[in-house]
Amino acid sequence: MPAGGCAREGYRKLYAPTRDSVDLLFTFGLASEAHDRSKRDSRVVAVLKKWSACMDKSGYSGIETPYDVVDELGLDDDKGGPKAVTAAKADVACKRRVNLVGIWAAVEKAYQQRLVDEHAETLALYKKQREARFKLAASLA
Repeated sequence: MPAGGCAREGYRKLYAPTRDSVDLLFTFGLASEAHDRSKRDSRVVAVLKKWSACMDKSGYSGIETPYDVVDELGLDDDKGGPKAVTAAKADVACKRRVNLVGIWAAVEKAYQQRLVDEHAETLALYKKQREARFKLAASLA
């Protein structure tokens, strides 16, 4: 039996057949990095403050980001209940009022483009290898 068992051998053959194989999760890592950078960007920080102030005026104080709504309001057990629906309506109205989605999306897109430009060679190799992996996987079925 190969080191790591049959699963490891199958992974190696499909996803890392050569030394220059690009990790399948490489693109997910880039997307995550762009999102993390955007969260710290001054434009996103500023619009999140405006969103938070809007939520405060709507009766939901102390919520800093949309990621915090469920926890801050204790909605884990009732995400579809009347309290959650009312909070969601306020959330969406505030997002529209301050253009949170538009600003954040534009900022994150710019970070994504920078990362694409920085990693163009690796991404081209990734695309080529992905196509070869799909062909190999289909031939094994």
